[in-house]
Amino acid sequence: MAVPAVDGVQQEYLACLSVNPASAYRMLHDFINLKDGDVIIQNGANSMVGLSVVQLAASMGVKTINIIRRRSDYAELVERMKSYGAFIVVADDYIRSPEFRKLIADLPKPKLALNCVGGATATEMARLLAPGGTLVTYGGMSLQPVTVPTSSFIFNDITLKGFWMSRWYEQHSEKEKVDLFNQLQTHVKNQKLRLWVERHDFKGFSAALERAENTSSRGRKVLLKFE
Repeated sequence: MAVPAVDGVQQEYLACLSVNPASAYRMLHDFINLKDGDVIIQNGANSMVGLSVVQLAASMGVKTINIIRRRSDYAELVERMKSYGAFIVVADDYIRSPEFRKLIADLPKPKLALNCVGGATATEMARLLAPGGTLVTYGGMSLQPVTVPTSSFIFNDITLKGFWMSRWYEQHSEKEKVDLFNQLQTHVKNQKLRLWVERHDFKGFSAALERAENTSSRGRKVLLKFE
């Protein structure tokens, strides 16, 4: 499939759009009819998918509640995510606290939850969903199952769904794929979608590999330029 590049979209962005940003776009459009003023919640929010969700949701007028792990650069990461348009950013050890409930008390309940971690944070997001809300799982970084309280099904009638970008590509037409890439490129051109990437020449392969394996730089995509 050949998709013409839009003027003004960097090469390194073109190399990334088909997976993480595409996943973010599809999950925001394929499960719930989101509108201006709605709220969504996600874990693993500092990943490229998560940062793409933050920005694409903001362009729709949708507020994001973002859950991340507490780590050495936590404060810096929160500020970076806020600069991308995140409405609320909290650590995963904070979401069961009374303070967190007070923080989100004035917001509408989330209609959509995006889960790439599993375990306890997925359970908490399910508890927070609005009646009729949907939890979409697209990863399982904690290697723990998704456990949902029975009450969330009985009293809130929530829906659990799975998403895999490769399957979306298998099941959709060339025109739909081209339309997806054009939408993403337009968001980039209009400065509504930024990707946190760094590019290395191929001769710097060793340094690039070291950066990619460095846990302190996780979240930033490391790209090699083959020239």
